[in-house]
Amino acid sequence: MLSPSLPDRPEALSILIKASSLVLHAGSEEILLAKILDLASNLLVADAYGIWRESEDRLGWRVLAHRGLSGAYPKTFLLDGKTFPGGVWVVGDMATDERVPFHPSIYEREGISSAMIVPWVLDSTSNGAMVYYWRSARQFSPDDTRCALALSNLSASALNRLELNEQNRREKQRLSFLAEASAMLASSLDYESTLERVARLVVSHMAEWCTVHVAENGRLARLVVAHADPGMAGFAEEYERRYPEQIETDRGVGKVFSTGTPEIVSSITEEMLDAAAQDDEHRHLLQQLQLSSSIVVPLKSREKTLGVIRLLATKGRYFGDRDVELALDLAQRAAVAIENAQLHHALLEQAAELKLSHAAAKMGSWTWDLENGRLSWSSEFKALHGLREDAEPTGEAGYELVHPEDRELAHQAFWATLQSSASVFNSEHRTITPDGRILWLQVRGRIRRNQSGKATWIAGLIIDVTESRMAEQALRRAEKLAAAGRLAATVAHEVNNPLEALVNAIYLAQHVEGLPQEAADHLCLADSELRRMTHIVRQTLGFYRESTLPQSTGILQLVSEVLDLYRSRSNTRGLTLRTSGNLADELFVTVIAGEIKQVVANLVANAIDATPPGGLIETSVLRFEDTVEIVVMDTGSGISEGNRKHLFEPFFTTKSDVGTGLGLWVSKGIVEKHGGSIVIDDAGEQGTTFRVRLPIRTG
Repeated sequence: MLSPSLPDRPEALSILIKASSLVLHAGSEEILLAKILDLASNLLVADAYGIWRESEDRLGWRVLAHRGLSGAYPKTFLLDGKTFPGGVWVVGDMATDERVPFHPSIYEREGISSAMIVPWVLDSTSNGAMVYYWRSARQFSPDDTRCALALSNLSASALNRLELNEQNRREKQRLSFLAEASAMLASSLDYESTLERVARLVVSHMAEWCTVHVAENGRLARLVVAHADPGMAGFAEEYERRYPEQIETDRGVGKVFSTGTPEIVSSITEEMLDAAAQDDEHRHLLQQLQLSSSIVVPLKSREKTLGVIRLLATKGRYFGDRDVELALDLAQRAAVAIENAQLHHALLEQAAELKLSHAAAKMGSWTWDLENGRLSWSSEFKALHGLREDAEPTGEAGYELVHPEDRELAHQAFWATLQSSASVFNSEHRTITPDGRILWLQVRGRIRRNQSGKATWIAGLIIDVTESRMAEQALRRAEKLAAAGRLAATVAHEVNNPLEALVNAIYLAQHVEGLPQEAADHLCLADSELRRMTHIVRQTLGFYRESTLPQSTGILQLVSEVLDLYRSRSNTRGLTLRTSGNLADELFVTVIAGEIKQVVANLVANAIDATPPGGLIETSVLRFEDTVEIVVMDTGSGISEGNRKHLFEPFFTTKSDVGTGLGLWVSKGIVEKHGGSIVIDDAGEQGTTFRVRLPIRTG
């Protein structure tokens, strides 16, 4: 390599002295490059000039600036396995010199015949060059090379100074950028929106495009696309729609995701775009993007790759090693935020599932720190007791939640368990909700004790066992009713034969000659009552022996038979039992007669229980097109709004001494099984009207 001694020409020396002041005080790289080209043209006359810089990956060269060349001159060159010379390199014929590391066709197109390539030498390192081009053969003197080498080294010093300043500026920006990104990532556990904000931060500082892919069910899915120009979002969507990205494990985001190793393409060449394009239109769109460089880094947390971040530069911006370091630092922070957000999301889902399970099972949770006196109730716990969500949990408030009749016993049982050595606590008590309902609650808890055996903390569940309690009571009552029904059927069967004998005997007595009138009147009364008793016995046996198969049934006759059974009971209570409808206008419906009788009997019995003496119970049967409606109306006290919404729930009853709470629930099931419906009119406190609607079917 020639020594960088000063040139012999005085004018050249003067130019270099002036140049030292100009280039060393340039405020930006753009201004400096323009000054270097001006000085080069004054120092050594050539047809064209170029300033080259080695790419960060050292696989090629970037053209920082040029003058005298066409706009088609490439901005980047790959070495294609060839080496770049280490000293001043004079090329007499660009077309024939085999040492030329770049495509000869480029220079042929530009009309370049010869060139002198002068490397920058700074601290014995060459990473740039000043290139002089001629479109005709050129002979170079030693003074030419000395001038060019002096300017090249002077330019290298100036560029190095700017780069050091730029490095300091970028380091400050990097720290500020990471601080801002960290604050963003820590500000929310909704990682999708957080990543979108981080992507926007990236495109405002270090790239034109930023995409974020996150693994979902083992496959990458693109969650975020950001561009420095928000108006490009529509272009990105249209591009993705027409040319969806094919994620492969041997390149790009797929490779980085599978290997966990970052990838940088310092210079995106025309050849790369040609290889990526699917067709001419695709190639045109890629050219419109003006992509120049790319970085893909993995989102890794605790050796697990969660996704990737891709940065794309355009319009001559090129990424280097420092950009990769910054992107990796950002990706690491983002990965931690993503993992934290995913864990938080999983916890929220588990909590929601647990809450749903608790609500379905009618249970709530509670804890009590006995040492510090801190008590907590879950939302489900509060809902079971009808408390507001903001209700303050205290020991005194918890004591008040227990039914007054159960408080003392529940209190004694709880503290007796804590003072013992037991590790679990179980009890049941009642509570009264704000709307007046009485619930049975089972309390289960696990006790934590210190080394001395003293209870320090307890956590547990509270479970609504009202239905099971009511079911047990209803089962006992139902068994009593069933036993009574079987006994009634047996008695009716046994009484039926003697009744027939008595009826026959009275008939014979009535036809004895010379019977006194008074005796005849008594016998007539006895005969009437015996026939009524026989009818009741037959009705009772009819209920017990009813067919379980659907049959064509006269609804008017069915309702009339049920009313006959309850007429004596209604008369005893001083009630008027009335029905409207003529048996001659009978309406036939295919039903299981015994089940519909059960429904009507339940409604009439409830009406009798609810109506005070002197009241009226009226039934009617109506037809509406293809529907029969059975109406049972009473003039009782009505049903409150609070009770109305629970009427058809199992075990709900307002007759605690005699009711099972199953009558209306079973009736509703029977009617719906027949394809009908049962509703209650909203009459407030003016009595109650039930309507049973059944479809008319002949088959």
